[in-house]
This record gives sequence, C-alpha cells and structure tokens, in this order.
Amino acid sequence: MFQRNEEARQFGVTAVENIFITEYLPAADGDKLKVYLYGLYQSQFGQEPFGVPELAGILSMEEGQVLAALRYWERRRLVERVNDQPPTYVFHHLGQRFITGQDQLSGDEAYILFSEAVNTQLGSRRKLRESDIAMAYEWVEDLGLPQEIVLMLLNYFADTRGAHFSFKSAQTTAVMMKEDGISTTEEAEQFFSHSKRTHAGARAVLQQFNLRRLPTEPELALYRKWTEQWGFDDKAIIVACQETAAANTPSFSYLNGILDRIRNKVDNKKPEAISRHFQEESQDLDQVKQVLKELGLSQLSPYTLLPAYLLLRASYEAGLIVLAAKSVRARGGKFEDVEPQLISWAGQGLTDEKQVVSHLKKLKQYLPQMHAVFEASGMEGRIGEVDLVRYRDWLEKGHSEALILEAAAGARSARKKLSYMDRVLENWQKKGIKTLAEARAEGEKAPPAKRRKVAFQEYDNQPGGTDVPASGPDLLKEAREAHGQ
Repeated sequence: MFQRNEEARQFGVTAVENIFITEYLPAADGDKLKVYLYGLYQSQFGQEPFGVPELAGILSMEEGQVLAALRYWERRRLVERVNDQPPTYVFHHLGQRFITGQDQLSGDEAYILFSEAVNTQLGSRRKLRESDIAMAYEWVEDLGLPQEIVLMLLNYFADTRGAHFSFKSAQTTAVMMKEDGISTTEEAEQFFSHSKRTHAGARAVLQQFNLRRLPTEPELALYRKWTEQWGFDDKAIIVACQETAAANTPSFSYLNGILDRIRNKVDNKKPEAISRHFQEESQDLDQVKQVLKELGLSQLSPYTLLPAYLLLRASYEAGLIVLAAKSVRARGGKFEDVEPQLISWAGQGLTDEKQVVSHLKKLKQYLPQMHAVFEASGMEGRIGEVDLVRYRDWLEKGHSEALILEAAAGARSARKKLSYMDRVLENWQKKGIKTLAEARAEGEKAPPAKRRKVAFQEYDNQPGGTDVPASGPDLLKEAREAHGQ
C-alpha cells in the first residue's frame, strides 16, 4: 500500500483546470466553490473515512448545504455520485471528459435534455456558456418552474433585451414568476405580455430623458408600480415626464416623486386628467411665486408653500392673498402672517381685491402725517397699514394733527412709542384737552421727572401694549419719495 506523507498533503499542489476557472467558477457562489475545491483536494488522497459529515465540519457548513453543492456540481458533470451508502463522489478530470465525450454520456440526463433545448432555442443567436445553462437549470430544479416556462422566459429576454442578455438579470424575473405562482404556459404568456408593456413603457420614459439604453431592473420595478399599483396610464406617465424638465439629471426616482405627489390628488389617471392637473398646479405655483416675491422670499421653492396656499385659496381670492403678502412684508412679516391680515380685512368688511385696494388708497392720504409722527417720535422702520389705520383713528377721535405731533414729540424717550402716544392722547381726551396750548399747559402742571415716570409707567404697564404694527406696504418709502426725501 502506498501513501503520501503529511508534508505532501500540506505543501503539495491541487491542480484546478483553467476550463473550470473560465466556464464554471463565474456562476458558482462561495459555498459551492468551497465544497468543490476542498472535495477536489481530498480526492487526491482517498482518505477514509471522509465523507459529507466530515466535509461539512471542516467547512463550517450544514450537511444539507454540502449535499446541495455536490448536486450542483453533479449537474455540471464535474462530480459523479457513484454510491449512496455511504454517499461517494468521484471528481472527474475536465480535459479528459471533454476530449472523450464522457461528459455527455455520464451526465444528468434531464440536465442534458434541458441544455439541448436551450441551445436549440438560442444557440443560433448567441454562444451559450455552460454556466449560463446551469443557472437556467437552477430555475427548474430550485425554483420549481416548468422547463417550458423557463424556455419562454429565455426567449422573452432575447426578444426584449437582445440575444446577449444577462442570465443573471433573467433570474430576477424567474424569481418573480415563482412568487406570482405562475405554473402554466397560459399564465406565462399573460405575464410576458404584461412585462413587454412594462419594458416598452420604461424604454419610452428613457427616451423622454434622452437616454439611449435599456431600462434596469429597478427602473422596470418602478414602472410596474406606477401602472399596476398606482394605476397610471402609460401615456399619463409620459405627460408626467414633462415635469422633470426642471431637474438637471431627470431620472426614474425623480419621476417617481412627481407621480407619488399627485397620485392621491387625481382620480382619473388618464393623460388628459394628468395634463389638466399640471396646468392647474402650474397656475397655482405661479401665484405662490408671486406671494413669495411680495414677502421677499423668492429663494424658497413654491412647492413648500403650495399646500398652505391652496388652503387660503379655498376662502380668499388669489389677488387678495398677494395684497396681504405685500402688506405683511413692511414689518418683516412671513407667510404665517398673511392669514391674520386677511382675517383683519374680512372683519372690516373688505372681502375682495377691489375693496382692499380702495381701502389702501384711502389710507395713503395719511402717509405724510405719519411720516412726521415717525420723525417727531424718533421711531424707525417702514410705515405699515396698521400705522395709517392708527393715525386715521386718532383723527376720528377728534385729535388734531398738531396735538398728535405734540404727543409724538413726548414719546421720544418711550420704548413703545405708538402705544405711549395712545395713552397720552386718551388722557388728553378724558380731560377735554383739544388744543396745543392746553396740552402744553397740562404738561407744565407736574414736575418733568414725575410726569415722565407716570407717563412711562402708564405706557409700559399696559397689558399687551406693542408698537410693532401689522405689516403693510413700504408706505414710508413712498411718502419720502413723494416729498423728495
């Protein structure tokens, strides 16, 4: 009996044919390669007992995984099972078997018949690799798809992707067919008919993006979702592609975001309805842009305010909303201040754009006087609509312009100047003071320090007192321009 010593086992060489590396290795996963290579190494020594349990232990695998890997190599005729009790395998020399043709005689008959069928169907259109055929046979054995359905799948991919399609990409569809429970040729025909529509639709989208390539599997999955789950018509999707023009690099993901945004807003997902929706949305977006411009927020995306704007539109005219935006900007107002301004106008009976414009024009007559109040009191900022309303109210209560300016001059040391003026004018009115002389005489009755303290306390202690007027147009600027300042 002749044996190799242990050094030969450790430092010797296990020969692996190049044909194995080029034809079989690319399609095999790590576990299958581990089983083949270690089994090939072990076959050189004929050590007994050494079988599946020992191989599983050395490779840290389950015995079932080892047996599955060995069956995999059996179907490729690299390994032959020659005994069942215990399982015994022979590792064949690939070169010798190819030369003698023994690979065709001793191989798996079902696999050989399948290989011949695939070659008959595709052999004239491309050169088939052994690894490709082996992968397709996995769909028959491991996925349980009937052989005729697998052949239909290969033919479908050759028709839609070209003869040199990737078998790995076809495997994704094979898994999908298994999950969908497709088991008859009739079901397969219906599936492929539907898939051809998906493929054609996805290619049409790519053409809209000026991309000359085949759709990827993720892109096909998105298109399938748009049509099958979300219910969009093929032509409606093409209409939606026009909305990707703003993107630097339009993509399926960008289009998916657009369709996701509108899918619950449009009941009829036909192209006419989608086109109409985008036209209406475009008009709304233009109005939002105008509102943002009036607020000095043109840098913001109109989509961020579109939902809130549409809520306002349900109660107010578009022009009225724009006027409100212009009004609130004067004091640095934001979009959140627009609705309170609209409510304020409604409280005054101003419910349409024409009424508000007339209201604002009437207030403009007080611009010069309010400008004088700002200067007399040392108040800074832009004159807003509420400032002019305040001045109008002072006049309507019987205060003269001279009396108002006197109150403004006394407010220079106050922090909240307009509220201070309200208190002073109210006190004068209670005491019947109507002239400038009477007001000054009243001021001389008390020591200046005491008078300032009382006046300041009267002003500062008022609950909710504020000098921050509601926002409005830049009326102060207009007044200065009108007076050459």
